[in-house]
Amino acid sequence: MRTSSDVPPIDAQPWTVLVASARGAAHAAAGLPNQDASAWRVLETLGPPLVVAAVADGHGHPRHFRAERGAHLAVEQACACVERLADQLLVGRSGGELEAFARETLVPSVVQAWRRAVAADHAASAFTPDEEAIRAQVADEPVIAYGATLLLALLSERWLLVAQIGDGDVAALFADGRVETPVPVDPTLDGHYTTSLCQAAAVDSFRIAVIDRAASPVLALLLATDGFGNAQASDPWPPAVGADLISMLGTRGMEWVRGQLPIWTERCASTEGSGDDTTVILAVHAS
Repeated sequence: MRTSSDVPPIDAQPWTVLVASARGAAHAAAGLPNQDASAWRVLETLGPPLVVAAVADGHGHPRHFRAERGAHLAVEQACACVERLADQLLVGRSGGELEAFARETLVPSVVQAWRRAVAADHAASAFTPDEEAIRAQVADEPVIAYGATLLLALLSERWLLVAQIGDGDVAALFADGRVETPVPVDPTLDGHYTTSLCQAAAVDSFRIAVIDRAASPVLALLLATDGFGNAQASDPWPPAVGADLISMLGTRGMEWVRGQLPIWTERCASTEGSGDDTTVILAVHAS
């Protein structure tokens, strides 16, 4: 197994993963940490190698005073769940069967694993008096303090599976210039409130998308926290930004994009952008 600290060669597996994250200017001014988190792994399975990638965004509201921890636990547990289930996820499944397996088995496993990890973290590190005072004001269960969103993607040569709860964006980029946002829109998101792993109905709030690359050959998959999208001038932004990325991957090459991605992310997180923590994962197919 490789972890996100490695950069595997293109010929070792079909996807190369580029990652960048920046603390938002608003958080820097308030003395708060970057509450986003990301992780990815190459999974060695019974079949071809798979890539799992995850991005989480800890809620900035004071009620979620351990959101940074919640986000890190979210990406760690999501990747670990996919790794445990990898051999069951893709073997002999149709797109519909893969979506059903994700909804009925993978998503509940992720939510349960995250809640167990949160409980273990709280048991090992009890709330400070100041944290307990915040929690007691609204009588929250401890899990609320760790609230975070999650974008989770599994990428194989043929199948792409995405599961998302809360805000943030997923864009599928095609070599012919098309850009799609495959995950269904959540009508409850209004720019102020988001669904969350910390909610009792978290399992039911996940939206799932499956892409068959045999029918729709995706060139790259973009996962981004809302700090990225909120910094864009275009509305909706994925068509314009996605088309630019496709063009730059084709003309400048992946290594150039790798070098630019941290610069773009810092710009999004700045006062001239969204001012919010910004994290991007761009998985690029070797074709």
